[in-house]
Amino acid sequence: MTAPRLALAHEWLQARAGSEKTFEALAAVFPEADLYALTDTLGPDFDAGGRAVATTFIDRVPLLRDRRALALPFMPLAWRTVTRRPYDLVITSSHACAKGFRPGREALHLCYCYTPMRYVWDPHDRRSGLHRLAGLGPRAALRRWDRRSSRWVDSFAAISTAVQDRIDRYYGLPSRVIHPPVDTGFYRPAEPDDAAGAVPAGPFVLACSRFIPYKRLDLAILAAERVGLPVVVAGQGPAEAGLRALGDRVKVPVTFELAPSDERLRSLYCAASAFVFPALEDFGIVAVEAQACGTPVVALAEGGTADTVVDGGTGALVDSQDVESFAKGLERALELNAPQACVANAEAFSVARFDARVRSWVEDATAAS
Repeated sequence: MTAPRLALAHEWLQARAGSEKTFEALAAVFPEADLYALTDTLGPDFDAGGRAVATTFIDRVPLLRDRRALALPFMPLAWRTVTRRPYDLVITSSHACAKGFRPGREALHLCYCYTPMRYVWDPHDRRSGLHRLAGLGPRAALRRWDRRSSRWVDSFAAISTAVQDRIDRYYGLPSRVIHPPVDTGFYRPAEPDDAAGAVPAGPFVLACSRFIPYKRLDLAILAAERVGLPVVVAGQGPAEAGLRALGDRVKVPVTFELAPSDERLRSLYCAASAFVFPALEDFGIVAVEAQACGTPVVALAEGGTADTVVDGGTGALVDSQDVESFAKGLERALELNAPQACVANAEAFSVARFDARVRSWVEDATAAS
């Protein structure tokens, strides 16, 4: 018997963010699979295991390649025409239109879903520029396509219980939760050879994300001011000027770490007294990385962090996205002395756990087909 033909298809490879890292992990689980992406600007920064990543026509049209809002109406067509090769098993890694990958209509098709398209289903979502186009009229058509394309999927996996709920609500379909992988071998409590530059002396609060408004890094700064601790803000992005202006106004020191390396970020995780994560996210990988380093996390009691933070055990979950709630949560987190509990909880999201759960998902779907 010949080996089954496998394909993995992802949305766009643009930055080494959570979905790209997860697709990289999927590619490692299936080293024999062909790889596809809508566009690829990561190139050698994406570890494809020596394989090429085939892309769609959008990758070859400069006007569309880096303009998601313009490219959105063409994405279903791009996925329908990217290849005519037949496959036995297709796994799509989708938060937009990848589940429309044409071979998935005939193959056993599993979809690893980061979320159904937010900008199509939630007109108030502002996490990407795509809502601007979706709100001009195509939203209804894209909803119909999104629901129809869900019928081409034999089995869904969701990255969190929040996404699982959306798959049920929007598609009327079941799914299993398989959380994205966290490199708990790298992110771990400090060891003697881990130092990557000096860290602030004394207690401090850490926040890390892209500098964009919905991440609500302002809440981390203001909550740290309420409890009287310095704050380190790590990341980069267009909201930097506004965050620096806020940092100049508060009564505690605010330090910015721009685009820290993984090694530098690990040092900051390990040294911080608490990690504040104010964003509403579908998963939130940095909240798990911080716990893997033994640091308690303050986050919302909804979205992905409802799955990843144990309230009163590995941090504090708060009900509202406001300064008072996060300040009170930070006070609770600072009272914890449970680095081992944080590390143990993070292990539930390790690469090895991800690998095992993905393999089990494929085995179950294959047996049921």
